[in-house]
Amino acid sequence: MKDIDKHSLIIVNTLFLMFPLSIMLGNLLINLNIVLLFVCTFIFYNKEIINFKTNLFDKIILFFFFYTLIPLIINFYGLGWNCTDSNECNFEGTFKNSIIKTFFFFRYFLLYLALRVLINQKILKVDWFCIACSICAAFVCFDIFFQVIFGKDIFGIVPYHDRHYSALFGDELIAGGYLQRFALFSFFLPFVVNKKTHHKIFIQLIVFIVFLFGIILSGNRMPLILFIFSYLILLFLDKELRKYIFTAFIVVSLVLIFIRGTNINFRYAMGSFYNHGTHLVHTLFIKDLTKEKIEVWDRPYVTEFYCFKHTWAKNPIFGGGIKSFRSIRGCNSHPHNYYFEILSELGLFGFIIILTFVFLILYKLCVKRIDFFRLSFKKMDISVVPFFLIFFIEFFPLRTSGSFFSTGNASLIFVVLAILVSLISKKKDSNY
Repeated sequence: MKDIDKHSLIIVNTLFLMFPLSIMLGNLLINLNIVLLFVCTFIFYNKEIINFKTNLFDKIILFFFFYTLIPLIINFYGLGWNCTDSNECNFEGTFKNSIIKTFFFFRYFLLYLALRVLINQKILKVDWFCIACSICAAFVCFDIFFQVIFGKDIFGIVPYHDRHYSALFGDELIAGGYLQRFALFSFFLPFVVNKKTHHKIFIQLIVFIVFLFGIILSGNRMPLILFIFSYLILLFLDKELRKYIFTAFIVVSLVLIFIRGTNINFRYAMGSFYNHGTHLVHTLFIKDLTKEKIEVWDRPYVTEFYCFKHTWAKNPIFGGGIKSFRSIRGCNSHPHNYYFEILSELGLFGFIIILTFVFLILYKLCVKRIDFFRLSFKKMDISVVPFFLIFFIEFFPLRTSGSFFSTGNASLIFVVLAILVSLISKKKDSNY
Protein backbone atom coordinates (compact mmCIF):
# COMPACT_ATOMS: atom_id res chain seq x y z
CA MET A 1 0.00 0.00 0.00
CA LYS A 2 2.90 2.33 0.76
CA ASP A 3 4.35 1.64 -2.69
CA ILE A 4 0.99 2.47 -4.29
CA ASP A 5 0.80 5.74 -2.37
CA LYS A 6 4.36 6.57 -3.35
CA HIS A 7 3.70 5.89 -7.04
CA SER A 8 0.48 7.92 -7.07
CA LEU A 9 2.33 10.79 -5.40
CA ILE A 10 5.02 10.70 -8.08
CA ILE A 11 2.50 10.50 -10.93
CA VAL A 12 0.29 13.43 -9.91
CA ASN A 13 3.28 15.62 -9.06
CA THR A 14 4.92 14.82 -12.40
CA LEU A 15 1.74 15.82 -14.24
CA PHE A 16 1.51 18.97 -12.12
CA LEU A 17 5.09 19.95 -12.88
CA MET A 18 4.48 19.35 -16.58
CA PHE A 19 2.11 22.33 -16.89
CA PRO A 20 4.67 25.05 -17.74
CA LEU A 21 6.22 22.65 -20.26
CA SER A 22 2.86 21.70 -21.80
CA ILE A 23 1.89 25.37 -22.17
CA MET A 24 5.18 25.83 -23.99
CA LEU A 25 4.55 22.87 -26.33
CA GLY A 26 0.94 23.54 -27.34
CA ASN A 27 -2.76 22.88 -26.83
CA LEU A 28 -2.65 19.13 -27.43
CA LEU A 29 -0.28 18.54 -24.54
CA ILE A 30 -2.13 21.01 -22.32
CA ASN A 31 -5.42 19.17 -22.80
CA LEU A 32 -3.74 15.79 -22.37
CA ASN A 33 -2.15 17.02 -19.17
CA ILE A 34 -5.48 18.28 -17.81
CA VAL A 35 -7.26 15.00 -18.58
CA LEU A 36 -4.51 12.80 -17.14
CA LEU A 37 -4.20 14.89 -13.98
CA PHE A 38 -7.90 14.76 -13.20
CA VAL A 39 -8.26 11.06 -14.12
CA CYS A 40 -5.27 10.09 -11.97
CA THR A 41 -6.53 12.26 -9.11
CA PHE A 42 -9.97 10.62 -9.30
CA ILE A 43 -8.45 7.12 -9.39
CA PHE A 44 -5.95 7.65 -6.59
CA TYR A 45 -7.83 10.12 -4.38
CA ASN A 46 -11.55 9.67 -5.12
CA LYS A 47 -12.41 9.60 -1.41
CA GLU A 48 -10.63 12.90 -0.88
CA ILE A 49 -12.60 14.42 -3.77
CA ILE A 50 -15.91 13.21 -2.36
CA ASN A 51 -15.09 14.47 1.14
CA PHE A 52 -13.57 17.74 -0.01
CA LYS A 53 -15.11 20.76 1.75
CA THR A 54 -15.55 23.74 -0.53
CA ASN A 55 -15.07 27.32 0.58
CA LEU A 56 -16.60 30.54 -0.75
CA PHE A 57 -14.08 30.83 -3.59
CA ASP A 58 -14.81 27.29 -4.76
CA LYS A 59 -18.55 27.93 -4.75
CA ILE A 60 -18.16 31.10 -6.85
CA ILE A 61 -16.00 29.21 -9.35
CA LEU A 62 -18.55 26.38 -9.52
CA PHE A 63 -21.39 28.87 -9.97
CA PHE A 64 -19.44 30.63 -12.75
CA PHE A 65 -18.98 27.40 -14.71
CA PHE A 66 -22.63 26.43 -14.45
CA TYR A 67 -23.64 29.97 -15.38
CA THR A 68 -21.87 29.55 -18.75
CA LEU A 69 -24.72 27.20 -19.70
CA ILE A 70 -27.34 29.92 -19.26
CA PRO A 71 -26.39 31.97 -22.36
CA LEU A 72 -26.63 28.77 -24.39
CA ILE A 73 -30.14 28.04 -23.10
CA ILE A 74 -31.27 31.62 -23.67
CA ASN A 75 -29.91 31.75 -27.19
CA PHE A 76 -31.28 28.28 -27.99
CA TYR A 77 -34.80 29.50 -27.29
CA GLY A 78 -34.23 32.66 -29.32
CA LEU A 79 -34.26 35.04 -26.36
CA GLY A 80 -30.76 36.37 -26.90
CA TRP A 81 -29.32 37.52 -30.18
CA ASN A 82 -31.38 39.10 -32.89
CA CYS A 83 -29.06 38.97 -35.86
CA THR A 84 -31.01 39.03 -39.12
CA ASP A 85 -28.37 40.44 -41.45
CA SER A 86 -26.66 37.41 -43.02
CA ASN A 87 -23.98 39.63 -44.53
CA GLU A 88 -23.01 40.84 -41.08
CA CYS A 89 -23.58 37.77 -38.89
CA ASN A 90 -22.66 34.13 -38.95
CA PHE A 91 -24.50 33.20 -35.78
CA GLU A 92 -25.77 29.72 -36.66
CA GLY A 93 -22.30 28.24 -37.15
CA THR A 94 -20.91 30.14 -34.20
CA PHE A 95 -23.75 28.98 -31.91
CA LYS A 96 -22.97 25.33 -32.65
CA ASN A 97 -19.31 26.04 -31.95
CA SER A 98 -20.28 27.82 -28.72
CA ILE A 99 -22.12 24.73 -27.48
CA ILE A 100 -19.04 22.57 -27.99
CA LYS A 101 -16.68 25.15 -26.48
CA THR A 102 -18.91 25.67 -23.43
CA PHE A 103 -19.09 22.00 -22.52
CA PHE A 104 -15.37 21.50 -23.11
CA PHE A 105 -14.71 24.58 -20.97
CA PHE A 106 -15.79 22.49 -17.95
CA ARG A 107 -12.45 20.67 -18.15
CA TYR A 108 -10.90 23.66 -16.41
CA PHE A 109 -13.26 23.20 -13.48
CA LEU A 110 -12.08 19.59 -13.21
CA LEU A 111 -8.52 20.89 -13.29
CA TYR A 112 -9.31 23.46 -10.60
CA LEU A 113 -11.02 20.83 -8.41
CA ALA A 114 -8.18 18.32 -8.77
CA LEU A 115 -5.56 20.90 -7.80
CA ARG A 116 -7.63 22.14 -4.85
CA VAL A 117 -7.99 18.61 -3.48
CA LEU A 118 -4.34 17.68 -4.03
CA ILE A 119 -2.97 20.85 -2.46
CA ASN A 120 -5.45 20.67 0.41
CA GLN A 121 -4.17 17.14 1.15
CA LYS A 122 -0.56 18.39 0.92
CA ILE A 123 0.13 16.02 -1.95
CA LEU A 124 1.42 18.50 -4.53
CA LYS A 125 4.82 20.18 -4.26
CA VAL A 126 4.06 23.84 -5.02
CA ASP A 127 7.70 24.82 -4.43
CA TRP A 128 8.75 22.39 -7.14
CA PHE A 129 6.20 23.95 -9.46
CA CYS A 130 7.91 27.33 -9.00
CA ILE A 131 11.25 25.75 -9.87
CA ALA A 132 9.77 24.05 -12.96
CA CYS A 133 8.30 27.38 -14.14
CA SER A 134 11.66 29.11 -13.67
CA ILE A 135 13.50 26.41 -15.62
CA CYS A 136 11.03 26.58 -18.51
CA ALA A 137 11.21 30.39 -18.60
CA ALA A 138 15.01 30.26 -18.59
CA PHE A 139 14.96 27.77 -21.47
CA VAL A 140 12.66 29.98 -23.58
CA CYS A 141 14.83 33.02 -22.85
CA PHE A 142 17.99 31.10 -23.82
CA ASP A 143 16.28 29.86 -27.00
CA ILE A 144 15.44 33.47 -27.97
CA PHE A 145 19.07 34.53 -27.45
CA PHE A 146 20.20 31.52 -29.51
CA GLN A 147 17.81 32.48 -32.30
CA VAL A 148 19.08 36.07 -32.31
CA ILE A 149 22.74 35.03 -32.47
CA PHE A 150 22.54 32.13 -34.95
CA GLY A 151 19.45 33.08 -36.98
CA LYS A 152 17.51 30.04 -35.79
CA ASP A 153 16.70 28.50 -32.43
CA ILE A 154 18.10 25.20 -31.11
CA PHE A 155 15.32 23.31 -32.94
CA GLY A 156 16.14 25.00 -36.24
CA ILE A 157 13.17 27.39 -36.19
CA VAL A 158 13.90 30.69 -37.95
CA PRO A 159 12.30 33.97 -36.77
CA TYR A 160 8.80 34.46 -38.11
CA HIS A 161 9.32 38.23 -38.35
CA ASP A 162 12.41 40.44 -38.30
CA ARG A 163 11.04 42.22 -35.21
CA HIS A 164 9.79 39.13 -33.39
CA TYR A 165 12.06 36.37 -32.08
CA SER A 166 9.54 33.80 -30.88
CA ALA A 167 12.01 30.89 -30.47
CA LEU A 168 10.30 27.48 -30.30
CA PHE A 169 6.84 29.10 -30.51
CA GLY A 170 7.42 29.68 -34.24
CA ASP A 171 4.73 31.78 -35.91
CA GLU A 172 2.86 32.16 -32.60
CA LEU A 173 4.20 35.46 -31.29
CA ILE A 174 3.69 34.63 -27.60
CA ALA A 175 7.23 34.12 -26.30
CA GLY A 176 7.17 37.46 -24.48
CA GLY A 177 3.87 36.64 -22.79
CA TYR A 178 5.25 33.29 -21.66
CA LEU A 179 8.32 34.94 -20.14
CA GLN A 180 6.28 37.72 -18.54
CA ARG A 181 4.31 35.15 -16.56
CA PHE A 182 6.72 32.34 -15.76
CA ALA A 183 9.89 34.40 -15.27
CA LEU A 184 8.32 35.90 -12.12
CA PHE A 185 8.93 32.63 -10.29
CA SER A 186 12.69 33.11 -10.71
CA PHE A 187 12.59 35.96 -8.17
CA PHE A 188 11.44 33.52 -5.48
CA LEU A 189 13.79 30.59 -5.92
CA PRO A 190 15.33 29.34 -2.64
CA PHE A 191 18.86 30.39 -3.56
CA VAL A 192 17.51 33.93 -4.14
CA VAL A 193 15.15 34.55 -1.21
CA ASN A 194 17.55 33.02 1.34
CA LYS A 195 20.30 35.49 0.51
CA LYS A 196 21.03 38.67 2.44
CA THR A 197 18.96 41.62 1.31
CA HIS A 198 21.62 43.37 -0.79
CA HIS A 199 22.63 40.06 -2.39
CA LYS A 200 18.98 39.24 -3.07
CA ILE A 201 18.24 42.53 -4.82
CA PHE A 202 21.41 42.16 -6.91
CA ILE A 203 20.48 38.64 -8.05
CA GLN A 204 16.87 39.64 -8.71
CA LEU A 205 17.99 42.67 -10.71
CA ILE A 206 20.32 40.54 -12.86
CA VAL A 207 17.56 37.97 -13.40
CA PHE A 208 15.13 40.77 -14.23
CA ILE A 209 17.46 42.34 -16.82
CA VAL A 210 18.15 38.97 -18.50
CA PHE A 211 14.45 38.21 -18.88
CA LEU A 212 13.79 41.83 -19.83
CA PHE A 213 16.15 41.42 -22.79
CA GLY A 214 14.36 38.21 -23.72
CA ILE A 215 10.95 39.90 -23.73
CA ILE A 216 12.28 42.87 -25.70
CA LEU A 217 13.73 40.55 -28.34
CA SER A 218 10.41 38.68 -28.54
CA GLY A 219 8.85 41.92 -29.82
CA ASN A 220 5.83 41.63 -27.49
CA ARG A 221 5.19 45.11 -26.13
CA MET A 222 2.41 44.60 -23.58
CA PRO A 223 4.27 41.73 -21.82
CA LEU A 224 7.27 44.07 -21.55
CA ILE A 225 5.20 46.73 -19.79
CA LEU A 226 3.53 44.15 -17.52
CA PHE A 227 6.84 42.50 -16.59
CA ILE A 228 8.33 45.84 -15.52
CA PHE A 229 5.11 46.63 -13.65
CA SER A 230 5.27 43.28 -11.81
CA TYR A 231 8.85 43.88 -10.74
CA LEU A 232 8.05 47.37 -9.47
CA ILE A 233 5.11 45.99 -7.44
CA LEU A 234 7.44 43.44 -5.88
CA LEU A 235 9.99 46.10 -4.93
CA PHE A 236 7.33 48.49 -3.70
CA LEU A 237 5.67 46.01 -1.33
CA ASP A 238 8.80 44.36 0.05
CA LYS A 239 10.08 46.70 2.75
CA GLU A 240 13.53 45.09 2.67
CA LEU A 241 13.88 45.76 -1.03
CA ARG A 242 12.02 49.07 -1.23
CA LYS A 243 15.06 51.14 -0.31
CA TYR A 244 16.68 49.84 -3.49
CA ILE A 245 13.72 50.74 -5.72
CA PHE A 246 15.31 54.01 -6.88
CA THR A 247 18.54 52.23 -7.81
CA ALA A 248 16.62 49.52 -9.63
CA PHE A 249 14.53 52.15 -11.43
CA ILE A 250 17.65 53.99 -12.59
CA VAL A 251 19.33 50.78 -13.79
CA VAL A 252 16.26 49.58 -15.67
CA SER A 253 15.71 53.03 -17.21
CA LEU A 254 19.33 53.17 -18.42
CA VAL A 255 19.02 49.68 -19.90
CA LEU A 256 15.84 50.65 -21.76
CA ILE A 257 17.35 53.93 -22.98
CA PHE A 258 20.43 52.07 -24.21
CA ILE A 259 18.33 49.48 -26.06
CA ARG A 260 16.12 52.17 -27.54
CA GLY A 261 19.15 54.06 -28.80
CA THR A 262 20.88 51.02 -30.31
CA ASN A 263 17.95 48.93 -31.58
CA ILE A 264 15.79 50.47 -34.29
CA ASN A 265 13.19 47.69 -34.04
CA PHE A 266 12.67 48.37 -30.35
CA ARG A 267 12.43 52.11 -30.99
CA TYR A 268 9.84 51.53 -33.72
CA ALA A 269 7.89 49.06 -31.57
CA MET A 270 7.59 51.43 -28.61
CA GLY A 271 6.67 54.34 -30.87
CA SER A 272 3.89 52.39 -32.56
CA PHE A 273 2.75 51.10 -29.16
CA TYR A 274 2.30 54.69 -27.99
CA ASN A 275 0.46 55.72 -31.17
CA HIS A 276 -1.89 52.73 -31.09
CA GLY A 277 -2.55 53.33 -27.40
CA THR A 278 -3.58 56.95 -27.96
CA HIS A 279 -5.81 55.87 -30.86
CA LEU A 280 -7.48 53.28 -28.66
CA VAL A 281 -8.10 55.77 -25.83
CA HIS A 282 -9.63 58.14 -28.36
CA THR A 283 -11.91 55.36 -29.59
CA LEU A 284 -13.23 54.75 -26.07
CA PHE A 285 -14.96 58.14 -26.20
CA ILE A 286 -16.53 57.72 -29.64
CA LYS A 287 -20.24 57.28 -29.02
CA ASP A 288 -21.16 55.93 -32.45
CA LEU A 289 -18.36 53.81 -33.84
CA THR A 290 -20.32 52.98 -36.97
CA LYS A 291 -19.83 56.55 -38.25
CA GLU A 292 -16.06 56.27 -37.87
CA LYS A 293 -15.76 52.61 -38.73
CA ILE A 294 -13.85 53.23 -41.94
CA GLU A 295 -11.50 55.73 -40.29
CA VAL A 296 -10.53 53.51 -37.34
CA TRP A 297 -10.76 50.10 -38.99
CA ASP A 298 -7.05 49.93 -39.81
CA ARG A 299 -5.91 50.69 -36.25
CA PRO A 300 -4.91 47.63 -34.19
CA TYR A 301 -7.35 46.77 -31.37
CA VAL A 302 -9.78 49.50 -32.46
CA THR A 303 -11.51 46.97 -34.69
CA GLU A 304 -11.87 44.61 -31.73
CA PHE A 305 -13.30 47.40 -29.57
CA TYR A 306 -15.82 48.24 -32.27
CA CYS A 307 -16.81 44.56 -32.44
CA PHE A 308 -17.08 44.36 -28.64
CA LYS A 309 -19.52 47.28 -28.49
CA HIS A 310 -21.45 45.77 -31.39
CA THR A 311 -21.70 42.24 -29.96
CA TRP A 312 -22.34 43.24 -26.35
CA ALA A 313 -25.22 45.48 -27.44
CA LYS A 314 -27.00 42.43 -28.86
CA ASN A 315 -27.32 40.73 -25.47
CA PRO A 316 -25.84 42.86 -22.67
CA ILE A 317 -27.38 40.88 -19.78
CA PHE A 318 -26.51 37.26 -20.57
CA GLY A 319 -24.13 37.52 -23.52
CA GLY A 320 -23.99 35.42 -26.65
CA GLY A 321 -22.18 32.44 -25.17
CA ILE A 322 -18.55 31.34 -25.15
CA LYS A 323 -16.77 31.97 -28.48
CA SER A 324 -19.73 33.98 -29.83
CA PHE A 325 -17.61 37.09 -30.38
CA ARG A 326 -16.52 35.85 -33.79
CA SER A 327 -20.13 35.63 -35.02
CA ILE A 328 -19.88 39.18 -36.41
CA ARG A 329 -18.24 38.98 -39.81
CA GLY A 330 -14.96 40.86 -40.07
CA CYS A 331 -14.29 40.62 -36.32
CA ASN A 332 -11.40 38.87 -34.64
CA SER A 333 -11.95 35.80 -32.44
CA HIS A 334 -11.79 37.89 -29.23
CA PRO A 335 -11.61 41.58 -28.20
CA HIS A 336 -8.08 41.37 -26.69
CA ASN A 337 -9.29 42.15 -23.18
CA TYR A 338 -10.61 39.66 -20.61
CA TYR A 339 -13.34 41.96 -19.29
CA PHE A 340 -14.59 42.96 -22.74
CA GLU A 341 -14.66 39.32 -23.75
CA ILE A 342 -16.57 38.20 -20.65
CA LEU A 343 -19.07 41.04 -21.07
CA SER A 344 -19.59 40.15 -24.73
CA GLU A 345 -19.87 36.39 -24.31
CA LEU A 346 -21.28 35.96 -20.77
CA GLY A 347 -23.00 39.30 -20.35
CA LEU A 348 -23.29 41.51 -17.32
CA PHE A 349 -24.13 38.60 -15.00
CA GLY A 350 -21.01 36.67 -15.97
CA PHE A 351 -18.96 39.83 -15.59
CA ILE A 352 -20.32 40.40 -12.06
CA ILE A 353 -19.46 36.81 -11.05
CA ILE A 354 -15.86 37.18 -12.22
CA LEU A 355 -15.54 40.65 -10.71
CA THR A 356 -16.86 39.37 -7.37
CA PHE A 357 -14.27 36.60 -7.34
CA VAL A 358 -11.44 38.98 -8.25
CA PHE A 359 -12.41 41.50 -5.55
CA LEU A 360 -12.70 38.79 -2.89
CA ILE A 361 -9.26 37.45 -3.74
CA LEU A 362 -7.78 40.94 -3.68
CA TYR A 363 -9.53 41.63 -0.36
CA LYS A 364 -8.02 38.47 1.16
CA LEU A 365 -4.60 39.31 -0.16
CA CYS A 366 -4.40 43.10 -0.15
CA VAL A 367 -6.50 44.07 2.87
CA LYS A 368 -5.54 41.21 5.17
CA ARG A 369 -2.05 40.44 3.91
CA ILE A 370 -0.68 43.88 2.96
CA ASP A 371 -0.04 46.69 5.41
CA PHE A 372 -0.94 49.78 3.39
CA PHE A 373 0.22 52.14 6.12
CA ARG A 374 3.71 50.69 5.94
CA LEU A 375 3.34 49.63 2.31
CA SER A 376 4.61 46.10 2.87
CA PHE A 377 3.52 42.49 2.88
CA LYS A 378 2.05 41.59 6.25
CA LYS A 379 2.66 37.94 7.21
CA MET A 380 2.23 36.92 3.57
CA ASP A 381 3.92 33.61 2.89
CA ILE A 382 6.61 34.06 0.25
CA SER A 383 5.08 31.16 -1.70
CA VAL A 384 1.91 33.22 -2.24
CA VAL A 385 3.63 36.27 -3.75
CA PRO A 386 4.42 35.01 -7.29
CA PHE A 387 0.88 33.68 -7.72
CA PHE A 388 -0.50 36.96 -6.40
CA LEU A 389 1.57 38.89 -8.95
CA ILE A 390 0.42 36.68 -11.83
CA PHE A 391 -3.20 36.89 -10.69
CA PHE A 392 -3.03 40.68 -10.31
CA ILE A 393 -1.44 41.19 -13.72
CA GLU A 394 -3.76 38.72 -15.48
CA PHE A 395 -6.85 40.52 -14.23
CA PHE A 396 -5.43 44.02 -14.50
CA PRO A 397 -8.12 45.83 -16.52
CA LEU A 398 -5.95 48.32 -18.44
CA ARG A 399 -4.17 45.83 -20.65
CA THR A 400 -4.56 43.93 -23.88
CA SER A 401 -4.60 40.16 -23.66
CA GLY A 402 -5.34 36.93 -25.44
CA SER A 403 -8.67 35.18 -25.08
CA PHE A 404 -9.83 34.31 -21.56
CA PHE A 405 -11.32 31.09 -22.93
CA SER A 406 -8.32 29.94 -24.98
CA THR A 407 -6.59 26.73 -23.92
CA GLY A 408 -3.29 28.28 -22.89
CA ASN A 409 -4.72 31.25 -21.00
CA ALA A 410 -7.58 29.37 -19.32
CA SER A 411 -5.35 26.53 -18.13
CA LEU A 412 -2.85 28.97 -16.62
CA ILE A 413 -5.60 31.09 -15.03
CA PHE A 414 -7.29 28.17 -13.30
CA VAL A 415 -4.01 26.59 -12.22
CA VAL A 416 -3.01 29.89 -10.60
CA LEU A 417 -6.47 30.37 -9.06
CA ALA A 418 -6.49 26.86 -7.59
CA ILE A 419 -3.02 27.30 -6.09
CA LEU A 420 -3.72 30.82 -4.86
CA VAL A 421 -7.03 29.87 -3.20
CA SER A 422 -5.35 26.87 -1.58
CA LEU A 423 -2.41 28.87 -0.26
CA ILE A 424 -4.50 31.66 1.25
CA SER A 425 -6.94 29.16 2.76
CA LYS A 426 -4.54 26.66 4.26
CA LYS A 427 -4.25 28.37 7.67
CA LYS A 428 -7.43 28.59 9.69
CA ASP A 429 -6.77 31.81 11.48
CA SER A 430 -8.25 35.29 11.40
CA ASN A 431 -5.72 36.47 8.86
CA TYR A 432 -6.93 34.06 6.13
